[in-house]
Amino acid sequence: MRIRLQRGASVPPLKNRTLFKRILQEALQIMDFPLAEPGILQFILLSEKEMTALNALHLGHQGVTDVITYDLRNPDLRFSEEEEPVLVEIYLCPAVAVKNAELYGQSPSKELLLYAVHGLLHLQGEDDCDDSARASMRAAENRVMQAIEDRMQTMDFL
Repeated sequence: MRIRLQRGASVPPLKNRTLFKRILQEALQIMDFPLAEPGILQFILLSEKEMTALNALHLGHQGVTDVITYDLRNPDLRFSEEEEPVLVEIYLCPAVAVKNAELYGQSPSKELLLYAVHGLLHLQGEDDCDDSARASMRAAENRVMQAIEDRMQTMDFL
């Protein structure tokens, strides 16, 4: 599975796209994500306004959110070898990461990466719909983030 990184028109580019993608690859390996599967894992960076609209349109929620994950994988669909379908879309809001990073005392880059990991964990069946599921999700997030931090010297891309 190949990682594609896109951004909305009003979202500034990351300082280091390559580093962000490399860290995401590390996270996928740590999570034993099926990387051999052909297709695209797409991360899309949106502004607060865009994320608020997406949150309302698709989830019926009010206000901005940090991450929204769409699992588009369908085992019944067949593609030719030339096609590379988008299998997953994970929408991230860097502006929320910047705000929350200050609140939680960590770098905006780590906060944004946490949102990406959160989205990936949803693809592996983790959820945060109740207290028990949320505790399991937080433990999985902490495990992956700790492993990434141990492997990466710097995570400054936002």
